[in-house]
Amino acid sequence: MLRETWSLTVREMKHWYRVKIQVFMTLIQPIVWLGLFGQAFNFGTFLPPSQIPLIFSGAPDYFSFMALGMLAVNALFTCMFSGMSIVWDRRFGFLNKLKVAPIPRGAVPLSRIMATVVRSLIQVSIVLVIALAFAYIPGLTGLTLKAGFSVTDLLGMFFVLFLLSVAFSAMFTTVALAVENQETLFGLINLLNLPLMFASAALFPTAMMPDWLRGIAEYNPLTWTADALRQFAFVDTAPIHDLWFDIIGLVAIAALLLGISAFVSRKLLSNR
Repeated sequence: MLRETWSLTVREMKHWYRVKIQVFMTLIQPIVWLGLFGQAFNFGTFLPPSQIPLIFSGAPDYFSFMALGMLAVNALFTCMFSGMSIVWDRRFGFLNKLKVAPIPRGAVPLSRIMATVVRSLIQVSIVLVIALAFAYIPGLTGLTLKAGFSVTDLLGMFFVLFLLSVAFSAMFTTVALAVENQETLFGLINLLNLPLMFASAALFPTAMMPDWLRGIAEYNPLTWTADALRQFAFVDTAPIHDLWFDIIGLVAIAALLLGISAFVSRKLLSNR
């Protein structure tokens, strides 16, 4: 099981880094988001300085608040396309070869999930480095972390991003196994993309949301991730949830979606 999963994971990673445009987009997309959206929408300029940490979960400015939310959003976007290779493998007949190969059926979705998680963590690392580097460019606002930010805090941030990546890559890998073509998959991605992103605290604080939207956002896995990231990165005076609540919620949703993926994928690969 481990050897087959590792071999398929390495295959997925090779497909990723050999396509140069994908590597280029990995670098340029965070610059566009952070450089345009993050610098243009500086909501902190309209607030008294004493209110900024209270509204922006301890962040000293909106850019720092948004930059950590962008880590969660970037992980989400990466995971949404985790199943595209399955669609192409089905089109070119490679998936049928895997179905009849003497390998455990679980190795197929698990390898896609592992490769997606690795890509996701690489990309969020790039976003984090770019956000920190902005602080050294004249005229730009950069990510400002709390005094005493430690390696433990950094590992905690990547742990919650790992959990989010496992959850959504498992979900979208299973969806890709269930659909027949890429048009259907793109339609589902577009259907879920904006609601997940904007009905969360990734880009906007819940304090600025209407009550009905705040109630939804507070139980969005993207909110749990962004909230936990900010508690690790800032001296958080007003978290949405306690840190333990965010982490337990992410562990539960990751375990649930991974279990569903394993069960459903085994049936789909056996019968289709």
